[in-house]
Amino acid sequence: MSDFLRLSEEEQIARLGRLAQRALAAWSLDGAAVTPIKYRENAVFRVEAPSGELQVMRVHRAHYRSDAAIRSEAAWMQALCRDGDVPTPAMLPTGDGDVMTSATAEGVPGARQCDLLAWVEGSPLGTLEQGVDLGDSALRETYGVVGEIAGRIHAHADSWKPPPEFQRPSWDAASLVGDDPAFGQFWKLPSLEDEERDLLMRARTRVRQRLEELGPPNLLIHGDLIPDNLLASSQGVRVIDFDDCGWSWASFEFVTSAFPLLISGGFDTGSQAFLEGYRSVRPFPEAELMLVPTLVMARMLSYLGWPQGRPEIASQQPLIPFLIKVVCERAELYLSNEG
Repeated sequence: MSDFLRLSEEEQIARLGRLAQRALAAWSLDGAAVTPIKYRENAVFRVEAPSGELQVMRVHRAHYRSDAAIRSEAAWMQALCRDGDVPTPAMLPTGDGDVMTSATAEGVPGARQCDLLAWVEGSPLGTLEQGVDLGDSALRETYGVVGEIAGRIHAHADSWKPPPEFQRPSWDAASLVGDDPAFGQFWKLPSLEDEERDLLMRARTRVRQRLEELGPPNLLIHGDLIPDNLLASSQGVRVIDFDDCGWSWASFEFVTSAFPLLISGGFDTGSQAFLEGYRSVRPFPEAELMLVPTLVMARMLSYLGWPQGRPEIASQQPLIPFLIKVVCERAELYLSNEG
């Protein structure tokens, strides 16, 4: 694996593309054209069948999700689309009826899990790194819709009974700011100065204490309602990428969704609109709003750990100095207000 991770990002994508080509045999799509869309957590490819029909293939990051977790993701997406009035991309079954397969390719260590989803038309609302470029009125309208979608997702989770084999991660104190956080240990970033590391570790300790006071999360959420995963078209806003769905708090969904607006501006406007849209569907747990600053800090620390935990994604490495600066500024503000 270490040899693969030392390759250029372009060569990694090329090899994973060849693996995707081989995986398509499970859907009888041999010879379909494969074009990269995104390489972040997973490698995502546009698949064009000889007939012209489009799909999306995910080649999963090695060892990030278990087979049971991927099948559980598919089960909830299917239930949301069927019962929860939340249009989600269909996960297309293989020839043997599974929602995933495993494939290998020369130059890629081990087997990779692959799944195929129906194509969704639309353009992302923006990006996690750059936020959303919308005027005040459009921002308010858009995030009202996003909040309503989140409310429908959570309302469905309230009443849905997961199958016995259902497995999804938790976004809690341990996975966000614990000793082995899901995205990576930010404190191991080589570019951190000692004073910066000390500041961020103090913020991490405070965040961990506050989140542990919340108790174990028990709400199933999307977990990644960032602009990249919200596609706008003439048909409205569609939600994609349930790869991080799991157990958490409604307030964590809210913070994750509004977080990019801290970068592009409009955080207060977008947050208010999100909550109004959400409350049009179900009550928002008001007590959790007190922990929004803590959850913003937790989300920032988790994102700062991402380039440490995913060093092979070279395109993210130039962002590290900017991330450190922004997160340190937020940590100083957080600790002064929480002290």
